[in-house]
Amino acid sequence: MKKFTYTGLLILLLSACTKDKDNTAGPDEINRLTYIIDDNKFNFSSFNTALGRTGYRNMLAQAGPYTVMVPDNNAFAKAGYATNQQVLTQSAVILNNLVSYHIINGTWELNKLPYQFNQEISAITGAKMFVTHWIKGEDTVLTINGSPVLAYNLPASNGMIQVLDNVLQPLVYQTLSDAIATDTSLTFLNVALQQAGMKTLISGSATYTFFAPSNSAFRNAGFPSVDSINKTDAKTLRDLLEYHLFAGRKFIYDYILTTGNSDQTEQAMQNGNNVGISLVKDDTGVKYIGITIKGAGNKVPAEVKRENLMAGNGVLHIIDQVLKENQ
Repeated sequence: MKKFTYTGLLILLLSACTKDKDNTAGPDEINRLTYIIDDNKFNFSSFNTALGRTGYRNMLAQAGPYTVMVPDNNAFAKAGYATNQQVLTQSAVILNNLVSYHIINGTWELNKLPYQFNQEISAITGAKMFVTHWIKGEDTVLTINGSPVLAYNLPASNGMIQVLDNVLQPLVYQTLSDAIATDTSLTFLNVALQQAGMKTLISGSATYTFFAPSNSAFRNAGFPSVDSINKTDAKTLRDLLEYHLFAGRKFIYDYILTTGNSDQTEQAMQNGNNVGISLVKDDTGVKYIGITIKGAGNKVPAEVKRENLMAGNGVLHIIDQVLKENQ
């Protein structure tokens, strides 16, 4: 099994171990998480800037131990923070929630977890996150909330660092029902769920994954307005919506890990019928970056426009088509 590497990171960590941060500080203090994150300015400067806007910088200088999930600068750029200045101008409340969701009490060697999908652990705030430890080809793969871990178990004297490919989005909504109701791009879906009598289903403790059609997806499927949904028979809507969700929590990267060499698989939905899943690669044709979803009645696959939106009882993936069982 190969271990993911992170170019230059260990070299920078070694330099952090020898850098004289404070002439009076002992070896234990100068190798603490705060100093290591600060010394890796090239890769961690965005997270370090966010950390400095919170009270957690002082905490990570204490004895701990803590495990910190550090998104690199590329991850922050994908999340809309292309520069450190953009981090500085973000709301302190948002940054506090973001940073706290990336810190765990204790020392967590993620590669020593069982080979399982979406094992639940908790941030220091108690918010849930989900770790997958799996093997894909010759590689040992770790993900957190479906985001690949680029490098793991980087040591500090008071804990360790896991380097992430994405910024984790803090858990805001306890239920999928709430997440859908507050998303303005899912107004049509929310009304359809109400009309179909399915809001209760996604408001309870049972966990679901929902491929959620956007408002434009509903319009393209022949529902020009919210009123047209309200005029549709409840059973018709229920049959349609049950082809968009299934029991259990599944992130997009989970499909990448479990799909074979054909790059195609199927997913059984709530109504017992399957949709087709196809893996998508980047322009190099080497790296997998996502999936498309195709109902039996769709002429072309639906694309995932926003993925891995967390709720306490599941996960949303917003798609650009309504999935159809029949032409």
